Amino acid sequence: MDSLAKQGKGLSDDLVRQCDEYSQDVLGSKSFSPWLQVYTSFRGEFLEGWIPDNYMGRIIPRMVNGDLRSISLYKTLSKRIIETDLIPDLAYFVNGTWVLLSGEQVSLEEIKAACFKDYPYIFIKQDLSFQGQGVIKLTSKEFDAFDFKTFGNSVIQAPIIQHSFLQELSPSAVATIRITTLKRNANPARNILSGLRVGQKGVDVIDSKDSIRVPINLENGEFIGVGITSGWESYSSHPESGLPFSDSAVPYYRKMVECCEKLHDKIPHLQLIAWDVAVTDTGEIKIMEWNTDYPGIIYSEASTGPHFKGLGWENLWKKM
Repeated sequence: MDSLAKQGKGLSDDLVRQCDEYSQDVLGSKSFSPWLQVYTSFRGEFLEGWIPDNYMGRIIPRMVNGDLRSISLYKTLSKRIIETDLIPDLAYFVNGTWVLLSGEQVSLEEIKAACFKDYPYIFIKQDLSFQGQGVIKLTSKEFDAFDFKTFGNSVIQAPIIQHSFLQELSPSAVATIRITTLKRNANPARNILSGLRVGQKGVDVIDSKDSIRVPINLENGEFIGVGITSGWESYSSHPESGLPFSDSAVPYYRKMVECCEKLHDKIPHLQLIAWDVAVTDTGEIKIMEWNTDYPGIIYSEASTGPHFKGLGWENLWKKM
């Protein structure tokens, strides 16, 4: 909120009042007002139907995904649960045991041989990690010196050679397309919001602090035309590469969406899933992450939302 105020996007007393009243009267607590004020500051107006970030975090996954809402945090189980070859897993380290995709228990030496046979480096990702934390890039030499026992249960994943257009936008780290799908009752899963996340400052792995979010048009995958930093600064082009966030679209976007919707249909236990997807030049889809507990919505909700209006989720707090 402070960063928005510094950009001259402060709120009038009337807009603050609208945020306060909507939070209290509709969402059940004035504690949700600050996030509505952030959205309003960014958008320049208050819109009914917005879901504040803390309302999403406290209430929605608990009510719509239930006891399974944290299942996606266990990276070592994701491929087995989703049952897809689109997740680039190579091997697992679980409770001191090294396991191949086949389930065969092997030695560390065999794991290294299998992982670096085709790749100059790999990524290791912790269970219970999120927002780009707990993900480390390792070369063969670094692999030898790595303390896996201290790092804990984790999955080793193959590197992804992303589409050349996305490589221009995010040359140091693989850009991810966040596709959030909703599946209610017997209805097919559908994409409810999308956004692109690209890296900056030469980071190997994109995290929340050092990334730029670019909202995406749900219908055609085109960029809305603005990139948003974690500090709510807006850019019409990437601040380092200079590439514009307009007149462009995510390559193979429709294929990505259909892929995520089909995967979600296989898991009707969960109503809301956020997928982090990458794509290659040939249109090969890779699922890098899935999120069932706390799908980030703030930048998309502020810029192109409300995305959840009409679902009745503003009343879920009454059922807790």
